[in-house]
Parts: sequence; C-alpha cells; structure tokens
Amino acid sequence: MNPLPPNVASLRPYQSARSLRKGNGWIFMDANESPLEVAAPIAPPLNRYPDPTADALRDAVAEYYGVRRGNLMMANGSDELIDLLVRCFVRSGRKTAASTPSYGMYRIAADSAGADFVAARLRADFSVDENSLRAVLDNADLLFICSPNNPTGTVVPRELIERLSAAFSGLIVVDEAYGEFADAEGVPSSIELVRRGAENVVVLRTFSKAFAAAGIRLGYCVANERIINILLRMKPPYNVNVLTQAAGLALWRRRDAMERNVRDLIAARKVLAGGCERLGCSVFPGRANFFLLRPPKGISAQTLHESLVENYRIVVRRFPNVPEMEDLLRVSVGTPEHNELFLSSLARLLP
Repeated sequence: MNPLPPNVASLRPYQSARSLRKGNGWIFMDANESPLEVAAPIAPPLNRYPDPTADALRDAVAEYYGVRRGNLMMANGSDELIDLLVRCFVRSGRKTAASTPSYGMYRIAADSAGADFVAARLRADFSVDENSLRAVLDNADLLFICSPNNPTGTVVPRELIERLSAAFSGLIVVDEAYGEFADAEGVPSSIELVRRGAENVVVLRTFSKAFAAAGIRLGYCVANERIINILLRMKPPYNVNVLTQAAGLALWRRRDAMERNVRDLIAARKVLAGGCERLGCSVFPGRANFFLLRPPKGISAQTLHESLVENYRIVVRRFPNVPEMEDLLRVSVGTPEHNELFLSSLARLLP
C-alpha cells in the first residue's frame, strides 16, 4: 500500500466515552445528550431514495426562522457541515481558526482537509478575548465560534460576532448546537444576522441536543444562499436518510414538547449545579444542558472522575489534554434519578 498523506497518517480521531466504555449499566453524564425523550412515531417507505435536499424539512425550519428555503441545508449531523465548510471554503495554504478550549471537531476537520488550524485562548473565565481572536485571523479563511461554547457553556455576544463579520473577509461559522437552551434564557441567536443579510455568517444547529434526537444524526445550517448552493454541490447525493428526514419533521412539528423539555433541563441544571456547590465544588455559569465543575481543594478532577467510574459507573467528562481544564469536569444534566445518584455519590466521595 502506498504511504498515507501526512495529514491522514497523523490524524487523531474524535473519541467519546461510548468508544471507551462498552456494555450495559453505565450512566453517561458526559456527552451533553438530552435525557428526556420526545416521541416521534414514523413509518416512511424505505424502498425509494430520500429527497436529496430534504425540502420538507427545509421549508418547515425556514418558515419558523423567517428565511427562505435557499438559506438552509440539512445534513447528517452538524459534524458533516463542519467538514463540508472546511473543505469548501478553506483554500490551500490558508488557515482554519477557532477559540480554545472548544469543540474538538473543528481541529479534526481542518486536519482531515490538510489545513492549518490556529486557536485563540479564552480568558480565565472562558469568555472570548476579542483582540486575541482577531490576532489569529491573519491568513485564515474560516473562523469557528461555538456559542454556547462546548465545553465551557459560555456564550459569545452577538454584537462581537457582528463586528467580526464586518472586519473579516472569510467565513464565520457560529455553532449553536446548544442554541435552544440559550434561546430559552433570552440570548440572541446569530440567525438574525443572516436574516439581516450578512453574507459571511453561517449558523449551525442540531437535533441532537434540545430535540433529544442524537441518534438520528440530523443538523442544519442557516446562511446566505450563495454559501448554501456551494455546500449543496459538495455534499453526498443522499446525505440525510428517509428515516431521519421523517423523524426530524415530526420532531420539528412538536417544538412545544422540545421547549418544555428545555425549560425542565435548565431548571434541573440549576438544581444539580447548586447541589454540587453545597458539597464544596465550584461551578462555572453556562447556558446549555451541562456545566463545568471544579472539585474542592484536596481532590483532583482525575481522582474524582476515576472514583465515579469505578464505584458508581457514572461517567462525566475530563479534559486531561487541555491545560486550563485539567482540574475541571463537565457534567451533563441527566434524568432526575441520575442527577440524584450523582449528587449522593459525590457526597460520599468528597471530604
């Protein structure tokens, strides 16, 4: 076999707890999934190929946001869109930029495409440093902004995104995977910038989080029609299967159920975070279905993580390779029973 291209040979794949911990009995509070299901009965015929552009879904989403069908593309999860955006819009010898720490797939998409990746450090409170972010945009074609940010839960002000859009000649991709949680707490979405005519802003959203449908792999982007047309040219012919399209449309038509679940999860996040604080932990404020936790003095994040796994089969997220987060854990809101079990387990493990 011929040698692999250097970017492929050195590529580090994205890993989740489900890659590492197989079998039954695990309580996964690490992946930011929704523990609350939304029923979406579907039974479409399977003998025909799906609509290549998922127009029924595009029309439903476009109507809600007050944009045209041509401003939307449906995809096999937001990850497909992240990959397509890098491959479509980052030219040879140019860079992909983001903040750090943030979602790991931005770097993986750049590495997969053989593009350089540069990142600006967030401040100590995990807010964006505008000057640092502007400094990494030299020779960049694309900037990823995750808001609310994974893994910190912090939001990036829309006014900052608007300023960057005006000053940056490349594409700004605002990843709002947790946007429905931010919506519920009154945080303005960058979809409004697309409605106002911004030509270099792309907003990503997903059915994986608030819609409790991580298993169907469905995401979408809202952008200028020229950008959408380029993405549609590059995508695989039938990237969103017929079952996913049917499930997505059924879920979209039940937005009221999703919005109730979002409110319930925000309330549960506040209760869970408050319980952690009463046990001596520090909690960073966030606007998603998870939060960052710092254990009390005298116990490391690594020790607490290992104790939860070994004694209670509870999995939360650690960040051993992120220097500014080595002493932090990310906790996703679980079912009421899982949240109670997490707090009672924490109480037994902490001094």
